[in-house]
Amino acid sequence: ARANAKQAAEKGEPVITVDAAGDQRFREAVSVSDLHLRSVLAVPLAVKGTVVGTIYVDHRLRKGVFDDDAVAMVMDFAEQAAIAIENARLVSELRRRENQVQSLNRRLERELRLQTQALQGVREELKESRQVAALRYDYRQIVGRTPRMLDLFRLLDRVTDTSLPVVIEGESGTGKELVARAIHYNGPRRDRPFVSENCAAIPETLLESALFGHVKGAFTGADRDARGLFAVADGGTLFLDEVAEMSPAMQGKLLRVLQDGEFHRVGSERAHKVDVRVLVATNKNLERLVAQGKFRQDLFFRLSVVRLLLPPLRERIEDIPLLAQHFLQKAAAAAGCANKSIEPAAVAKLCAYHWPGNVRELENEMTRAHAFSGETVTVADLSPAVRAGSDASVFPDEREGLRLKPRVERLERMLIREAMTTYNGNQTQAAKALGLSRFGLQKKLKRYRIAT
Repeated sequence: ARANAKQAAEKGEPVITVDAAGDQRFREAVSVSDLHLRSVLAVPLAVKGTVVGTIYVDHRLRKGVFDDDAVAMVMDFAEQAAIAIENARLVSELRRRENQVQSLNRRLERELRLQTQALQGVREELKESRQVAALRYDYRQIVGRTPRMLDLFRLLDRVTDTSLPVVIEGESGTGKELVARAIHYNGPRRDRPFVSENCAAIPETLLESALFGHVKGAFTGADRDARGLFAVADGGTLFLDEVAEMSPAMQGKLLRVLQDGEFHRVGSERAHKVDVRVLVATNKNLERLVAQGKFRQDLFFRLSVVRLLLPPLRERIEDIPLLAQHFLQKAAAAAGCANKSIEPAAVAKLCAYHWPGNVRELENEMTRAHAFSGETVTVADLSPAVRAGSDASVFPDEREGLRLKPRVERLERMLIREAMTTYNGNQTQAAKALGLSRFGLQKKLKRYRIAT
């Protein structure tokens, strides 16, 4: 059988035998004797003059079965079959090439997307670098490149060289002392003392002595004169954290120092002149406390010549990757080991968490992750709370009370950022997903000052 087919393919013409057993052409073909073949017909399948196969038929019982009509019919069939085979081959080849083209297009689209993202990143870095370069002072210790932080830096540029008191407002852990230190060490008092004290950490009975000092015998246990923090900070800066925790009586004494530039030690009538720039911080709404009669209005007006509001970390999500890497490097330096990287999935988890403890909590998280991770921080190295994530909209700013508008705005801001991240900054797709027009999305991006 194979010999017949092979002969037909080689000659390019039909091979017919009336009695294969007696045909000398196939006397060495084992299949002829084993299968007791009699009538055999092999017709080549030719496409454009090239034989691509053979149609083979045989009959074991009768001789001379395939007459001229049978041969003509098989040849006609072979001709149609050859066309069908060629068409199938062409279709298969076309599909193969289409798949290649689609694969190439996908690869090019992916490379273009990556290059576009890289270019966008370079543009944003260049823009940020120009904005940072335009700042008068160095704020590298305050990690942040979002528009709100850059606005904060620009405001710090304007107040640093003055001696005006400053109120630094923000939730716990937002970095209020870092801002106070930046004001001092960038300003004209940088070579004089920077003294910091948390008003909530000192009992009311001891706070006056801590701030103004005391003379020997002023109270039980006062066996010698002692300088207070105002005297220690003379010529420099005194930073008072949690100033809202001061009693009304202590608020009055602080006001007197700010107004007159002098104080009295506990147990002494002698006035001491002092030149101190006072910076205060609070995580509470001082205006509300004034309205409630819990904070002196005159002291509020004296302190709030300049007010700086530090945004919570959940409102500067774009800074989280920078901060996380900064704290990893800080932990590596403390441990005396090489820097570690963070896998993208872990960064996504960090950005999705609400951070009620703000920057301080993130620092603790990265210090922990550094201790538990290998060369790269993965999702598994993060704490269970961060891995689980949370809805930031249910963790309101304590200063907002029950007001609906700020909570709605925060949720809207979060959803817009999520959409912009999901669609790689494509405003048209993000607007469609949010159910907005592109123009409507652009207005909200500008309103919430979300980087694009």
